[in-house]
Amino acid sequence: NTDIEVVKVSSRQKRKHTITKEEWTSPSVFTIETVGTMDSTKVADNLADFAESDEDSKKTWMRYFVEKIWIKLSWYCPNKNDPRAPNLKEGWAFYEHITLARHFHRNHKSDPLERAEPGERRHPTDLYTFFETTGECLNDWGIGVALYFNTMKVMAMALFLAGVLSIPNMLYFRSSDYSGEDRDLQVPSILGQGSATSKFFTVPVSAACNSFSWAECESGYCNEQKLIREEIPYLKSSDGTTILVQENECDELTLRVGMINYAVIILLVVITFLFSIYQAKKQVIFDENQVTASDYSIRVKNPPKDATDPDEWEAFFSKYDSKGIAIVTILLNNAPLLRALLRRRTLRKNLSNLLYDIDINNEEELKKKLVSYQFQPNGWIDRILYCLARPFVKPFDMLLMPSEIMERLKQNESLIKELQEKEYEVTDVLITFETEDGQRLALDTLKSGQIDIRSQRRGNRIEANLFRGQYILDCEEPVEPSAFRYLDVDANVFKCILQQTITFGIIILLIVVASIMVRETRMSRGPAPAAILTSSMNVLIPNVAKLLIMFEQHTSEDDRQKSMYLKITVFRWVNTALLLKLASPLSRQLLDEDTDLIPSLNALLISEMFLPPLITILDISGNLSKHYFAPRAKTMHQMLLCFKGTPYNLAEKYTDVSKIVLVVIFFSALNPPLLFMGAIALFVRHYADKYCLMRIWSSAPYMGSNLSNFSRKYFFTLAIALGALACAYDWGQFPYDRVCNGATTATAVTYENGGDFELFYPNGTVVDFTETFTVSRETTVRVCSASDCCQQIGINFPPVPSRFENDEFEWMSEDQRTISVIYGWTCVGFLIAYAVIAFGGNFVKLVISQFVGIYRPVGDDQKIDFSSMKDIDGYIPQVQTGSYAFPLLACNIDYINQSLIGWNDPGNSYDNYNMIFDVPHPSLTRTTRILGSTRHWGKLKDHEDFTESDNVDRDAKPIFDIVKQWSLSDPRDGGLTRS
Repeated sequence: NTDIEVVKVSSRQKRKHTITKEEWTSPSVFTIETVGTMDSTKVADNLADFAESDEDSKKTWMRYFVEKIWIKLSWYCPNKNDPRAPNLKEGWAFYEHITLARHFHRNHKSDPLERAEPGERRHPTDLYTFFETTGECLNDWGIGVALYFNTMKVMAMALFLAGVLSIPNMLYFRSSDYSGEDRDLQVPSILGQGSATSKFFTVPVSAACNSFSWAECESGYCNEQKLIREEIPYLKSSDGTTILVQENECDELTLRVGMINYAVIILLVVITFLFSIYQAKKQVIFDENQVTASDYSIRVKNPPKDATDPDEWEAFFSKYDSKGIAIVTILLNNAPLLRALLRRRTLRKNLSNLLYDIDINNEEELKKKLVSYQFQPNGWIDRILYCLARPFVKPFDMLLMPSEIMERLKQNESLIKELQEKEYEVTDVLITFETEDGQRLALDTLKSGQIDIRSQRRGNRIEANLFRGQYILDCEEPVEPSAFRYLDVDANVFKCILQQTITFGIIILLIVVASIMVRETRMSRGPAPAAILTSSMNVLIPNVAKLLIMFEQHTSEDDRQKSMYLKITVFRWVNTALLLKLASPLSRQLLDEDTDLIPSLNALLISEMFLPPLITILDISGNLSKHYFAPRAKTMHQMLLCFKGTPYNLAEKYTDVSKIVLVVIFFSALNPPLLFMGAIALFVRHYADKYCLMRIWSSAPYMGSNLSNFSRKYFFTLAIALGALACAYDWGQFPYDRVCNGATTATAVTYENGGDFELFYPNGTVVDFTETFTVSRETTVRVCSASDCCQQIGINFPPVPSRFENDEFEWMSEDQRTISVIYGWTCVGFLIAYAVIAFGGNFVKLVISQFVGIYRPVGDDQKIDFSSMKDIDGYIPQVQTGSYAFPLLACNIDYINQSLIGWNDPGNSYDNYNMIFDVPHPSLTRTTRILGSTRHWGKLKDHEDFTESDNVDRDAKPIFDIVKQWSLSDPRDGGLTRS
């Protein structure tokens, strides 16, 4: 219904092109002008400034070597003599000035670090450095990031203190009092197998025991089928009348040993409790130090479907803030349209990358090129990708040929035309107040019970607090602007549950596959390869989980992170701790052969200490992009995408920490050195991740404290509770020899050369036994009856002696029974406390919230007006996509300050990334598109090339989200404005 005039501004020329209504409605696929094509000349001009002005001493060492040496080598940079190829130096300038975080230059080292916006050019900036960036400065990456690093430090110190407390147990396990001989520490040999040097150095200070004697089995309690099934080796006389089994000769469990381990658990519980209090206070401090838009905003979750007028919302909410409303953002249920436009952009971008030597907007050129096009892989890596990966990624519009892209474009544009004609309803409204007090007053005044909200039961409510005098609004404080997922804001609850159920089922399937692979590797190759496989899968499967999460819808990045957290945690916990425990036969829990539990644990923790951090720092995919694909890029856009940085995920990072905490506590009773190894693993991760945050990882959505609270409340406390429960079962089943007290006497006798016995192995192998041995026990023992076996306690709960032992099978000493009673009932208390703390409060809140509204502000009002802050993000609808170096906008931003958007391309205006120009519509207030950097103009309406359309249909139903700003004395705009 309108024409769109496109204005392209570059350093050389300005040209205009008009898209008419007739062209748009034409069936030709070539009618829509490409919007968002990166102006390579302008980008190069801006990045060239960074590339030339940066001092060598302030560059990363990798950039320094590339620019001084590698860029001159043909094997590294095959395009170095091609004048059309992008300048690799500008790619590295983009990486250090846009991708990596920078702070404003400090005149004195005592000055605080202040983070600069990506692409900052007005003032000199420096990269954050590893040593100068303190824990407080990490808050610049978001409260969630700062709390994550804080969590790692505290948990590492807690495990170290627990290890120190466990030293007496380590010394006892190493002494002759326990095993009958002093055990020397041995040099570890990870690759060794089957020899003494392959024993890891921590085995002698664990409960591992390889000292056994033979005992006569009581008649009726040596069921051979059970013995084989339970993998218990035994000797059988040739006449079949006598069966002998191995009995552990290491010392009985003493009360002192058990209570020291009990003290370790109590210490960790106390530290975790105190840490929770400390973290909550730290969270408030971080929140007060980092004022964000969410501190000033509320989210209306149930607006009237036709409430598309921002002035109406401003008039209603302005009574709660004497200084007025700053921004109103109205979100529509236009996700199908946005997805179609996003796909169109991606397809056209891929087409442009393949046909980089022509203008794809020229119909005749494009037709000729499609006929003559021949695929030429750019190196052997491209050949491998196209041969192996293409069949799997084609459904996701990846690795397509130009003709295939054109076909999909035709289908997609037909869909866009159809969606353009639809009317869209309001799903959410975001109100940003000028003051924190205004937000808090509105939330407190408008709070209502969910029953009243759903039924719109007004009761005796004041009419002034009802929208349009009749609607009860459902209001809450929103997540941070960058954590808001605008494409999924109208996601259906039941559909989301179904999606998450399916993806979780896939994770369960991966757990089964991983358990089989690890067990087979451990039994055939030994603990070291199995440990490396386990650690590698703990790195690989989270990437699979990330792919699965792409098929889920979440309204916020916090919810998405929680879903990912749950999936990755379940896999890592089960794969690393539970399966390792369950895969080890009960009779071999204390043996010290390579394939047994304790050596396998030590191998696993040594692998976990260094392998995952090493993989993270090596950043294989990121270095491949920067050092292989970037030097071979044909266009500036292709090259810049190679320098976007490696994405990181806080949920994955938290699960890695919780996994280590669980493993070391889970096995701390029998293998206390794991506490030190876990502390080392967390310290190594802390410093490795800190380095990656400043030199490798790309920017992530600004995360609040929700994920940290979620992790601490549900998973770290659960890890300690499960660890304590595992210790209780370990002390109950000790000494794991499957031997119980018998009721008949036995004769002490020595058998020369094995007597007439045959040795039956667990795998069914039978060999003649030729060793000389003595049966010295004066009573028989019981192992397995026809229905049950000794120490086979299964999942009997609570883990106390009365649930373990019975009249047939008794094996505990008095000290062991005492420890088991204390541990067992303590675990019951832990689990009850966990259930109450983790779920009780939420359940009570859920019940109360059905009847009355619940709101309590966090932290103090900082008394800072929203419009007075220069660098604060607003709720500006935008969508992240891998095809662009920056997000794509989905609303008209002409009348808002550009600094609210949260990012800045130094070479292009925001119109280049705005999808509203991709489809003509009568509600658009502007028909000209401006390219070239516009950030210094404040608002686009003040730009010299800004032209407002004369043919705007004010009554047309909007198809894009709506944002309107009101600002008083806005320093970013240079004066008093009301817009």
